[in-house]
Amino acid sequence: MDIKHRMLLGVVAVALAGLATAQESQPEQIVVPLTRPDEPGRLIVERHQGSISVKGYEGNVVLVKAFLRRPTRTAPSDPDIEGLKPVSAAAIQLDAQEIDNVVTVNAHSRNKSIDLDISVPARFALKLGVLDDGDVIVDGLRGDVEVNNPYGRVRLDRLTGSANVNTVDGDITARFLGVAAGVPLAFSSVHGKIDVAFPPDADLTVRVKSDEAMVYSDFDIAVEKRKSRTDPAGKTGRTRIALEEWTTGRIGRGGTDVLLKSFDGNIYIRKTQEIPSGA
Repeated sequence: MDIKHRMLLGVVAVALAGLATAQESQPEQIVVPLTRPDEPGRLIVERHQGSISVKGYEGNVVLVKAFLRRPTRTAPSDPDIEGLKPVSAAAIQLDAQEIDNVVTVNAHSRNKSIDLDISVPARFALKLGVLDDGDVIVDGLRGDVEVNNPYGRVRLDRLTGSANVNTVDGDITARFLGVAAGVPLAFSSVHGKIDVAFPPDADLTVRVKSDEAMVYSDFDIAVEKRKSRTDPAGKTGRTRIALEEWTTGRIGRGGTDVLLKSFDGNIYIRKTQEIPSGA
């Protein structure tokens, strides 16, 4: 493929403006070709306002659908519009750039949230960030997954790669079909619960911290004795010795590091086949 052709494929930009009734929100879609369709890639969506759903499939392009969020508030009564149907002229600005199998998606609409439904090859990695007004759902990925969603929920399903998930008020649910040796996993929330599930034969080393809540598991976890930590003397000449705040335990033979941290939300560590449906 020549350079000119690759540059044409590298940037797909679409500006969509149209009329849609307030009762219906038709999706807009773009298709993003890949420079090397038979190799792994990466999807990046950051600072997004709205929900993001990403599903892995056995294809070789990235499919992006954008839905304008339906209004939830009723317009004030206006005698001038009696007998007329409300019409929305809000535009969705949607663009996707592909460079060397890295796809970056941006979607904007003035004062409105946009929900994204994206299909990527299953071997893709993800970096997703939501500002507000949305949840994140990821299903069937084999690559590394990174999610930051301060005020919404995160649900990960049927993963086999690494995961790094952070929320503030949102719950985190994750189900792994397999865990690769040496691939770190980290889940952190301030006020949300963390509910993770792993194959029954997984070998994990878990580090858990929940300041004002509880930790539950149906695995047999061999909890290690907490070690003391010494802070050397400073200018005051005082030395501080305290027990570590983290609880460390071993599932199976130990192995893959799993970090779980929540301030006042419970933490659940389950076997994959026993994760609650609809959690």
